[in-house]
Amino acid sequence: MAEESARQPAPSGPLAGEPRQRGNRGQPEPAARHRAATWLAWWVLLMSLWVAVDDSLQFDELLAGAGAAALAALAAEIASHQAATRFEIRVGWLVRAFRLPGEVAHDTYTVFAALARTLATRRPPRGGFTELPVRYGDDTPLGVTRRVLLTGAYSLAPNKFVLGMDEERDVMVVHELVTDR
Repeated sequence: MAEESARQPAPSGPLAGEPRQRGNRGQPEPAARHRAATWLAWWVLLMSLWVAVDDSLQFDELLAGAGAAALAALAAEIASHQAATRFEIRVGWLVRAFRLPGEVAHDTYTVFAALARTLATRRPPRGGFTELPVRYGDDTPLGVTRRVLLTGAYSLAPNKFVLGMDEERDVMVVHELVTDR
């Protein structure tokens, strides 16, 4: 028994409940300005979502939305700080996001057309797995953010769901409900 514990490698980080160092790979804590900017970005995003979902511009509803967005932004900022996550993004990635509504509409049409064919012919659509070539990248905050956005963007449309990325082969494995093949 003592030999088995002697052969096991030491944990790479603190155990559950133990204090850990903040910061990203030896970098200092983010300044209060950075944390305030993160909170503000969350607030703007969440308040925009509130206005879009609530579909009202009455003062009392906007006030309630601003308060709810402020609390949710605070929770998101605290959670990301506690998890020591650091994200970086490039503006060019956001420009590509303008294609997403068209892709969602196309995939919605594809899925509903397959449903109609299934109801008419009683034959289920042909689905399957696809490997898309995609650069895995490194483990910097920029590389991690790129992979998260790629996974979310490809999984947003109703016909596709990303199962994972293979770092060694630089491919993303995607399940499609209805394949074109």
